[in-house]
Amino acid sequence: MIALPKLVLIILVAGLVWYALRWFNRAPPARVMRRREGPPRPQAAVEDLTQCKTCSAYVAAGARACGKPGCPLPA
Repeated sequence: MIALPKLVLIILVAGLVWYALRWFNRAPPARVMRRREGPPRPQAAVEDLTQCKTCSAYVAAGARACGKPGCPLPA
């Protein structure tokens, strides 16, 4: 059987390990996260897509061809 002082010591050590793991895995402060992210990136432009009537590929409206062999879109 485990003596009471040993049981208390085991509980204390388990509590300290749990607290240490919680402390090491905490989320970094917001100021550190902002520094890691860097400046905001510009958003990419959105283009409408059109479907080729023959090969059914979707291409940007301003694209010259879809890139598939035999595509009727002008190259």
